[in-house]
Amino acid sequence: MSLGPQLPRGLALTLTGATALSLTALGCSKPAANTADTAAVAATTDSTAMRANNANAPAPAMAQPDPQMQAVLDQLAALGGKPIATLTAPEARKQPTPADAVKALLTKQGKSTAPDASISTVNRTIPGPGGAIPVRIYTPKTGNGPFPVVVYYHGGGWVIGSIDAYDAGARALSKLANAVVVSVGYRLSPENKFPAAHQDAFAA
Repeated sequence: MSLGPQLPRGLALTLTGATALSLTALGCSKPAANTADTAAVAATTDSTAMRANNANAPAPAMAQPDPQMQAVLDQLAALGGKPIATLTAPEARKQPTPADAVKALLTKQGKSTAPDASISTVNRTIPGPGGAIPVRIYTPKTGNGPFPVVVYYHGGGWVIGSIDAYDAGARALSKLANAVVVSVGYRLSPENKFPAAHQDAFAA
C-alpha cells in the first residue's frame, strides 16, 4: 500500500490487516473490509490471550549496564536533568545529554574532550522540501578515496537531538568505517508536523 502524498515519492510501506485500517484516515487506499475486520478481531483476541497467559509470569530481569556505561548514567544524573516526560520539547532540548556526561567524565579523568583531529568536518546546507537542510560532512584525513558515504540521522525520536549533540558518534563512525559521513539536521516535531523529518531525511 502506498502512502501517496504523505511520504516523498519513492517511499512506500507494505501493510496488512489492522495496521492498514488505521492508515485509511491518512488518505491511503482503503483495505478490504473483511480483511481489516478479521485482522482487528484477531489482534484483539491475541492480545487478550497474551495478557491472560502472562498475568502470573515473573517479570523479566533488567539488563545491567557495564561499569563504563553506568559511570556515564551516574554522571548524567548528577548533571541535574529532569524526567523528559515532564518537559516540553523545547525544554527537553536544553537538557544535559549523554554526550555532556561523557565530556564531564573525561574532564574529571584529565582527558581531552577535543574532537578527533583525524576527521575533517565541514558544515553545509542542502535543498529540502521545507527549505535548506543543515548537514555536517565528516571525512577521514587518511586513507585512499573514493570513500563510501554514510547518511547519518541523529537520535532523539524526531523531537530532540541535533547534529551537535551527536557529533562524537558521527565522527567515530567516519573514523572506524573509513567513510564519509553526512549527518542531517532534519526538522523536528512538534513544530514541524509529520512527515517533515522523514521528507528531509529522504531529500538528504
